[in-house]
Amino acid sequence: MKALIRLIVVVVILGGAALYFYTQYNHSSFTPQTVDLAVDCSDMDNILVTSTVNVSVQNLSTRSHNDISVKIRAYDESGKLLKEKFTTFSRTLPAKGFFDKPVTLPAETKRCDCKIVSSHPVN
Repeated sequence: MKALIRLIVVVVILGGAALYFYTQYNHSSFTPQTVDLAVDCSDMDNILVTSTVNVSVQNLSTRSHNDISVKIRAYDESGKLLKEKFTTFSRTLPAKGFFDKPVTLPAETKRCDCKIVSSHPVN
């Protein structure tokens, strides 16, 4: 019986450590402030002098969110990081709502990724 309890404790500790390192590696967050939100930045237009990406945030929950901050990373064709930029949606995103806005990036940008950094949920 003691061996089974020790095994369960070891599995829980290793699982928690693995989850922690996975979220750090992927720059993701499981905080209550961000888990309700989804962000997409795949809609990109390349113009001669700049690139523009449409950053869209969707609220998946039944509560509103204020001051949503998004981190955008722009990469060139070889995968080199060109620019890291933050943008904030100052308006209140209602429950099950959707916001989007254009963000300007360097002209060499071929792809980008984005993640929710923070928000302030309103119950």
